[in-house]
Amino acid sequence: MTARPTWSQRFRITSDIIHVGALIVAALSTLIVTGATAQTITAIGIGGVGVAIALVTQIPFTHGSRRGPVAVGTGIVLYTLTIAITDGLTSSFVVLPVAAIFLAAAGGGLRVAGPAALGAIAGVLAIGASSPTNGTVDIVRVSAIYALTAIAFSEVQRAITVESKRTAHLLLATGAARSRTEKLTETHDLLEDLVTVATYPDINAVATAQDALRDVGVVAPDASARIVADGDVVLARRGTDHQGSPDTVVPITWEGRQLARLELWGGRIPLSPAETAALTQTIEPVGLAIDNDLLLQRVAGITIQRERVRLARELHDNIAPSVASVGLALDMVLMSGNLSTEQMRNLEATRSVVTRLVDTIRDRVQDLRADRTLSILEMAHSLVAEVDADGPTVVVDIEERTPPRPAIAVEIGALLTESFRNAVTHADASIITVTGRISEAGGSLTIKDNGKGFEATSASEGRFGLLGMGERAKLIGAELTIESTQQNGTIVTMTWKDD
Repeated sequence: MTARPTWSQRFRITSDIIHVGALIVAALSTLIVTGATAQTITAIGIGGVGVAIALVTQIPFTHGSRRGPVAVGTGIVLYTLTIAITDGLTSSFVVLPVAAIFLAAAGGGLRVAGPAALGAIAGVLAIGASSPTNGTVDIVRVSAIYALTAIAFSEVQRAITVESKRTAHLLLATGAARSRTEKLTETHDLLEDLVTVATYPDINAVATAQDALRDVGVVAPDASARIVADGDVVLARRGTDHQGSPDTVVPITWEGRQLARLELWGGRIPLSPAETAALTQTIEPVGLAIDNDLLLQRVAGITIQRERVRLARELHDNIAPSVASVGLALDMVLMSGNLSTEQMRNLEATRSVVTRLVDTIRDRVQDLRADRTLSILEMAHSLVAEVDADGPTVVVDIEERTPPRPAIAVEIGALLTESFRNAVTHADASIITVTGRISEAGGSLTIKDNGKGFEATSASEGRFGLLGMGERAKLIGAELTIESTQQNGTIVTMTWKDD
């Protein structure tokens, strides 16, 4: 299917037709009236040069380039010369400047067509002044034609340009809407498939682990076994002898990440390489199933976070202002002075409750807008997972009854991470202990290592990590203490209240 020409292509074609047509009409008319005189032949040649220049001039004119205006100006001069050497303002060649003015309007609008028309009118005035046969009426008539041509064609060009830009913007908007619709449709289809797959009872991690253990029974029929996910969550078990350390542990991985493990007790140990390979292949789907469950948790987490943000916006935009207005009304009543002592006392108590309520709403908005974070205990275990096998021994003893509010948990987690990684990276410690007690009212954490330590009195100089820890502690009103001496390890303690 052939694409429709653009407005600039249409103007290009029209300009070519006008120039060639005007030259042909002028030449034929003059030849019929005067014959093939030297002046006529010369005028046709000069006009042909002007037309040739017009035919190779690009439309629209390049912004900032002089090529288009120079071509128009050259054409005006050549066409004026053809008029002068033929019959003056009664010559048929007076139509040629009209073509040049059209080219100027199509290529650059009134900005170029206006000067072109003025140049053509100047030529008319010069011709009229030099020849007594050209009357005032002819001068006015031809000048008016040139001026009106410039104005009319420039307005047409402007209207078409504006409409073209509007059409282009509409096409962009329509294309963007179509693209969004396509993406949303793809997302909708994916979510429908996800819901369908997620509700299958036989592909979750537990069902997959149970199926895998039945296959394990074929490879190692006389062994007790269980599959344990990270966090010591038992997904499936087979047999009864699960006491003590397992005789064989086979990691369950997916895409290079260990997500669970197969533990075996008794049976014919050790297994042959072929049996171990068969076990690994048998339990591989468990890793994929666990990863699928993690992906579903991420999708659910995104949905939950969006709902949290919506609730935060509702609290901030509607509920909080309403409660604040109640407090303002109470302040105005208290300031009136027309109250008894008992009334003043009751209203002041009510005003205090309203103030605490506003502060609570503000905290909850902050919590809802905060990114979802793991509990402090989960953070500690995730940090332990980063330690290499040849790294220090890490002991985690955290009693976490209730995780801190998200706004506080972010900073506590950052302090814990900085302290722990400093101990692992810089302390050369062999033992690191992380202890703490966390409840709804607040908590405390202690990170202790037996490393080389440092002089706490000079800790601030060049230790921007410690300075950052102090700044984070101040943000949530926590108390941070760092005790360290050379060769005696370091103790970092943070205490906070969850007001």
